[in-house]
Amino acid sequence: MEQVIRAIKDINQTDVVVAAVSAVACLGALLELPVWAVFIGWAWYLAIGANGKAIKEGTVTTVASGIMALTAVVLTDVFAGFMSGLLANMLAVFIMILVLMVSLKLSCIKHSLVGFNTFSCVFAGYYLSAFPVQSDYWLNLGYAFAYICGSNILGLVVGWLAQKLCNFSLRRKESAKELTA
Repeated sequence: MEQVIRAIKDINQTDVVVAAVSAVACLGALLELPVWAVFIGWAWYLAIGANGKAIKEGTVTTVASGIMALTAVVLTDVFAGFMSGLLANMLAVFIMILVLMVSLKLSCIKHSLVGFNTFSCVFAGYYLSAFPVQSDYWLNLGYAFAYICGSNILGLVVGWLAQKLCNFSLRRKESAKELTA
């Protein structure tokens, strides 16, 4: 209990900024964004470098892995035409995870955490309908990609924004003015 009280007493600017940015990120629900995907992208930002390079590299890996995940969805549907649904799913996942593993050896797709998380987010998000579902099959795949991968990428940017806001301090500016006065 002592640790909890001490932690509460030690709440600082970073704690408040992160909580506030998290709350604002929830407004994405008004646009039917899967807000959980935003938070996952934010975690990637912190895990893969917490800088502009992390946004660029994370975005490239997200797009590539999202396409691979949706390709697994399509392959599952194709294979289900001549084998059981479970076997179709297993074969599609095997093929596309093998493609992901090979892709992670390329210089442009760098982050296995982002790659596997994106694949999981898109694959699960598609089957859970975590986006505005469309009646057209191909349009539905496009919406899944845009909403889920877009939210992951938005999370990378939200991580950057939170970091910048945490580094911003009115007290620092006031101290700088006092030093120059």
